[in-house]
Amino acid sequence: MVDLPKLDLTGFTTILAGFIFLATGLLMLANAMSTAPDPVSPFAFKLMGFVLALVGVILLASRDE
Repeated sequence: MVDLPKLDLTGFTTILAGFIFLATGLLMLANAMSTAPDPVSPFAFKLMGFVLALVGVILLASRDE
């Protein structure tokens, strides 16, 4: 049987937050790309989505081992 590394609470919350930020950022990017530019500037949502996805990737990469 394969021994999986044990994950403490800090590592688990870091991974969970990374997935949440990454998913939220990608969904925000997808939504901003399909939004008509009339009522709202989609540039702000694209920027926020990109930043959220980037934070998610950084959190996933810097998880506590």
